[in-house]
Amino acid sequence: MRKVITDYDKALLLKPPAFGCEELRRAISEYLYRYRDMRVDKENIVIGSGSEYFYGMIVNFFGRDKVYGLEDPSYEKIAAVIKANGGKCEFLKMGKNGIESDALKKSGADILHVTPFNSYPTGITADFKKRKEYVEWANAKKGYIVEDDIDSEFAVGAKPVQTVFSLSKGKRVIYLNTFSRSLAPSMRMGYMILPDDLMEEYKEKSGFYSCPVPAFDQYVLAEFIAGGYFERHLNRMRRKIKDAATRK
Repeated sequence: MRKVITDYDKALLLKPPAFGCEELRRAISEYLYRYRDMRVDKENIVIGSGSEYFYGMIVNFFGRDKVYGLEDPSYEKIAAVIKANGGKCEFLKMGKNGIESDALKKSGADILHVTPFNSYPTGITADFKKRKEYVEWANAKKGYIVEDDIDSEFAVGAKPVQTVFSLSKGKRVIYLNTFSRSLAPSMRMGYMILPDDLMEEYKEKSGFYSCPVPAFDQYVLAEFIAGGYFERHLNRMRRKIKDAATRK
């Protein structure tokens, strides 16, 4: 924080760009490449105040006539925010490895919301095959997937499971993640990655919204990530999780 106050000075008083400060978007892009092998242009990253904020933005972007397919059971706030913004929800039964294949095939959803790493409250992690199935659904349906990758930073192992976004080669998948779990819930900061084919339309429909995250917080987090402190913090947390699991 002291470094940011010294380095940025009066720039901290300026309103941040609509999609968020360039420094933070660049830091996130570089982090995702190092840790997740995700090749994402910083221009496709939007900074916002957490996943709930983005759920509302997504409904406003796609329109209230669309049907959103949700995991059943799932985090209740997802459906609450979608409905509050005028969207329609269809609940798709969960199996041992994610949404059941039959439920997915029969679904009338236009947009599919999934939490493939750690679905709440079941704790299910979708494997590679199920993630590919989600991508195939989107391609066949010409629909879109909203991938909420919450908790994926805490994957214990050599490398985390490949994201649905990466499996789709950045097409037909909107990727969401937040720092509420990895750092602190009080931060209320997250990011959304849009596929190339939605960028211009999103700018036209939603580019006038102001970024809800203060510039100071964005610059501090950018320094924290770019300096390698975020990854060192995650490594410590993963070791603690692994040690706790070993003791059990």
